[in-house]
Amino acid sequence: MKLRAAILGMLALAACSDLSSGDDTVIALQVTSPPGATVEVGDTVTYTVIALNRNGEVIAATIVWSTPDTATIAVESASGVVLGKLPGQGRVQASTEGLVSPLNILTVVASPDTLILVLPDTVVVDTLLATTTPPLVARLEAFNPPGPVAGRQIIYEVIEPVLSIADTASWTVRFASGGLADTATTASSGEPVNPVSLGRIPGVTPPDSAIVEIRATRYKDNQPVPGSGQRWIIRFGL
Repeated sequence: MKLRAAILGMLALAACSDLSSGDDTVIALQVTSPPGATVEVGDTVTYTVIALNRNGEVIAATIVWSTPDTATIAVESASGVVLGKLPGQGRVQASTEGLVSPLNILTVVASPDTLILVLPDTVVVDTLLATTTPPLVARLEAFNPPGPVAGRQIIYEVIEPVLSIADTASWTVRFASGGLADTATTASSGEPVNPVSLGRIPGVTPPDSAIVEIRATRYKDNQPVPGSGQRWIIRFGL
């Protein structure tokens, strides 16, 4: 509503200040940013724009896209397609016939290129001494620029034994968070801020083993990060 009111205000001002403007003259540009206004390094997003005349009607116009931040992003001038080049922020702008839109901020983040198991893929829990595994540590890393990826999510899920989410009385294991799945946000190290552990339920006979699978996704189209689907085998016993 605020955006619509602002546009109508611009149109009214333009109508009062330039009564000679025709119906085919662009007096306002309305830019739409991509969802989240975020792109990963190496990926693209597309900006769109509509041109409005003094009556608030959409009219045809030749749009030129640009950015002052060419180190961070690259913009195709005719299409509004923006490529993320380096982590940081870039600004995108549309123009036509001497009319320029406000700068629109796009955040560029490192692309998680691989998901790595830090612990060995087999973990043994001595049930006489412990009820939970040590932290199940995985790490997200990027190749360009190389290094860990912070602020992203790694999803953990118990896939064996097969347990019903609704039938909690049948559970023999669970994550320390209390469920059969857990989500961890990565720190600057690319590893979970809060450790994720799997444990047996006190008073219930544990299974001989359990399997935990991890995955992470990219922003664009929720594509899985390479390395997703890796598993830990948790063995309960002496």
